[in-house]
Amino acid sequence: MTTQNTLKSEIYILPAYWASYLINGDESGIESEDMFYCDEFLAKHNLPSPVSCSEESWFAYHNDSNNRLAGDVLEYTFLIKA
Repeated sequence: MTTQNTLKSEIYILPAYWASYLINGDESGIESEDMFYCDEFLAKHNLPSPVSCSEESWFAYHNDSNNRLAGDVLEYTFLIKA
């Protein structure tokens, strides 16, 4: 019997300034409070690091992180087990 690992993609709209931390693990461009909210979001949704994000950001009043501040966002793609 073989077990097949199937992955599916999930897309979330999140703050653009999270990109370097989420994609590369680079903490230099993010405040510690924002890093906390980023990690909290990943834990809450049981997500690994994203595999990619959109190249172009856009302005949004809301995003999937429930960040109450309006700002530039990106579309982040996460691969999770189906």
